[in-house]
Amino acid sequence: MKRGALQSGVDPSETRRNGGTVPVSPLRSNGARREQLLNATAKVILEKGVGNLTLDAVCETAHVSKGGLLYYFDGKTALLEALVDILVAQVADAAEQQRCSDADVGVEGARARLRAIACMGELPRSQQLRQVLALICAAYPELAQRSRSKASQRSGQSGTKEMSIDELHLRLLADGLWLADIYECDRITAERRLELLELCGG
Repeated sequence: MKRGALQSGVDPSETRRNGGTVPVSPLRSNGARREQLLNATAKVILEKGVGNLTLDAVCETAHVSKGGLLYYFDGKTALLEALVDILVAQVADAAEQQRCSDADVGVEGARARLRAIACMGELPRSQQLRQVLALICAAYPELAQRSRSKASQRSGQSGTKEMSIDELHLRLLADGLWLADIYECDRITAERRLELLELCGG
């Protein structure tokens, strides 16, 4: 696999909106203001941590009044639920873009997920969407369940079928890489990511 073959699935033009904040999938039926608030929420989590996420911090970052925020979201939980739904969809879309065929979702799907996560690790910190998702799920276990449920719905897997050992291996590699990137345990270069993908048949 060539180095240029790693695709992030993020349109660079999208990252310039809202002062370079995290791009959010187009849920435009509720307007640009809703998207602006979700971007601001992701930005607060990335910059200050999920423990410092308050409605006031989101309002300040988005330059919106608290009443304006509450018009779109009933409160912090509704805001986080909407963000989790969008982030799960974005991670799934990134994996789908990495799929080589419409073949078995199992091993091929796990391999695509590994490729997508390897690509995401190369993005600037302001675009680390999966980092936001992981931080939210770690702080709010009920949202972790929501994330798993949404991911299962998107993949079409019920969770009752036992995965093959190859699929399990690839998923655990992807999750380990994800956690290493999130917690900055190791700095994994693009070259090392390519080596890992080649080793895994990706």
